[in-house]
Amino acid sequence: MADIKFMALGGQDERGKNIFVISVNDNLYIFDAGIKFPERSVLGIDVIIPNFDFLKANAKKIKGIFLSNPSSNNSGAISYILREIDVPVYCNELTTTILKYRNLKYRIKNRENNFKIINDKDVINFGDVKVEAFRTTAAFPESYGFAIHTQDGVIVYAGDYIIDGNEQSYFSTDMNHLNQIAQKGVLALISDAEYASRIGYTVPNHRIEKFIAAPIKDKKRRLILGMFEEDVFKLFEIIKQAKANDRKIAIYGKTITKVVESKVIQESLNITEKDIISIEEFMKSQDGILLLTGAGDLLYARLAKIAAGNDDKVEFTENDTIILATPPAAGVEKRHAEILDELSRTNAKLISLTEKNIWSMRASYEDIKLMTRIMKPKSFIPIKGLYKDFLSAERAAIEAGVDKKNIQLINNGQILKINDGGKLVIGADSIKTADVYVDGIGVGDIGAVVLNERKQLATDGAVIIGANINNKTKELISLIDIQMRGVIYITDENPIFKLMQKQIIDILEKYKNEAKSKPASFDLNAIKKEIVSRIRSTLKQETGKQPIVLVIINELDGSFFEPKMVKSKNS
Repeated sequence: MADIKFMALGGQDERGKNIFVISVNDNLYIFDAGIKFPERSVLGIDVIIPNFDFLKANAKKIKGIFLSNPSSNNSGAISYILREIDVPVYCNELTTTILKYRNLKYRIKNRENNFKIINDKDVINFGDVKVEAFRTTAAFPESYGFAIHTQDGVIVYAGDYIIDGNEQSYFSTDMNHLNQIAQKGVLALISDAEYASRIGYTVPNHRIEKFIAAPIKDKKRRLILGMFEEDVFKLFEIIKQAKANDRKIAIYGKTITKVVESKVIQESLNITEKDIISIEEFMKSQDGILLLTGAGDLLYARLAKIAAGNDDKVEFTENDTIILATPPAAGVEKRHAEILDELSRTNAKLISLTEKNIWSMRASYEDIKLMTRIMKPKSFIPIKGLYKDFLSAERAAIEAGVDKKNIQLINNGQILKINDGGKLVIGADSIKTADVYVDGIGVGDIGAVVLNERKQLATDGAVIIGANINNKTKELISLIDIQMRGVIYITDENPIFKLMQKQIIDILEKYKNEAKSKPASFDLNAIKKEIVSRIRSTLKQETGKQPIVLVIINELDGSFFEPKMVKSKNS
C-alpha cells in the first residue's frame, strides 16, 4: 500500500494562485503553479504568488512540475519557482514557448533545459509511479490533465476542462482515452470547481462567434477586440472569422504574438504573412482588426492609456468599434467597470460581453458531474475556487455516484491522506502557505508594514520636516522646513504651520539644554521619534489625518560655504 498525500499550496478558497502537490511514498509531484491578481486596494503590487518554502525545503524530493496550460492561473509562477529551484517542468510545446519567453522577461537564465515537452497520451515513468497526460478542452489548445498511476490506483488531476463532444480540433478531448484511464480504477478525482455554481454545461456559452460575426462583416469600420491573453480559443474564433471576411489582423501584446507565431496556431488556422499586419498598418487602414491583449489588469491599463490618448501606437476614432470580448477575471471586476466608463467617453462604438453572454472555458456543474461519471472515482476532491464553489462541486459529485464520505474539502496547507479504497483523512499536521507579493522585480520584500504605509500615503499623505543643528552646541542654525503632500495646503501664516514649527523648536531646545549637562545622552533618533509623535498627534487633532511623517535633522559644524564670484566678460 502506497503512502499517498494531497496538499494545496494555493488555489483553495481563493481565485487563482493554483499549485497542488501529490506525495507518493515521499516523492513529490507538483501540478500547476499559478499567480493571482491583487485587489486594487493592495497598492503597488503587480501579482501574488504562493509561498514556496515547502518546495525549497523538499527540492530533492520533487520529481517534476506538470502544467495544464500556460494561463497565468496555472503557470504564472513558474519563473519564480525556477529562480529558486532547479526542477523539470513537463508541458506541451506552446506552454514551453510562452514560459521560455517569460523567463527572458524576468531575466531567469540557465533554465531552458528544465522544460520537457510532452504530448497527449505520453507516460513519464518514475518507477513506482507513472504520470500520463490526457488532453482536455480548455481556453488553450492541447491543455492537459494528468493521471498519476500508483500501486493503489489512479489519481486523476483534471486540470482545466469542459465537456464538448462536438469539438474536433486542438481543443478537443479524447473521450476514449478518458475511458481507458477510468477502466484502470480511479482512486481519486481532483477536479476544478471554480465555476461549479454555474448550472448546466459550459458549452455552448463559451463561444463568441455569434457576437463578433456581424461586426467583422462590417468592413466600413475598424474593429478593436480586447481580451485576456489566456483566451486563445477566442483567438481561434476571431482569426477564422477575419480570414472568412478577408480582413487583416494586427496584434498588440507580446505573449499573444508568441502564441500566433507558434506551430500549433500556424498549422491549425493556416495563417500566412498576408493575414497579419503591423499596428502602424492597422492605424492607416479603414477595415483592419486589432487584437489588444494583456494579462489581468495589464489589458485594462492598455485600454485606459489608449482611451486617454496617451498611447504612442494606437488611437481610438469614431470609425472604430471596440468589443471587450472577455468577462472580468477574479480580482479585477471593479477595474473592468471603470474601463467601460473610460471607453464610453471615446468616439468609438463600444460593445461589452459579460458573464451573462460569455462563460469562461472552465467546468460548470454538469461538466463536473459528467467528468465524475466518466472517471467513476472512489473519492472526489474539489480545487481552484471559493468554499461555496466546492459545495456545488460536492453536490455534482454526489449526483454522479460518489459517496459523500469520500468527498473532502480542504484549505491551503492541510495534508489530505488518500488511503486504499478512496478514504480521505485530513492529517493533524499542516504546511506553511501564504501570499507572497511581487512588486516589479522584487519578490517577497513587500510586507504588511509597507502595504500599510502605502495605504496611509494614499489616504492621509506625508509630511517632511527638515532642520539643521550645530554638531557641537546642538543649537538650531536654520529655519524649520515643513513640506506637506496630500495633507492640507499650508502657508507661512497658517496657524497649524506655526504651531508645528513651535513644537519642533521646543523639542530641539529641550534636547539642547539636556546636552549641556549630559553630552553623551544626546540621541538624534530620540529627537526624531518625539517630533514624529508630536506632529502626528497635532495633525490628528487639527485635521483628522494621520500622515506619514519623515524627519531629517543634519548636524553641521557651524561653518558655511561662501561661493567665490568669478568675473566674466558680461559682468
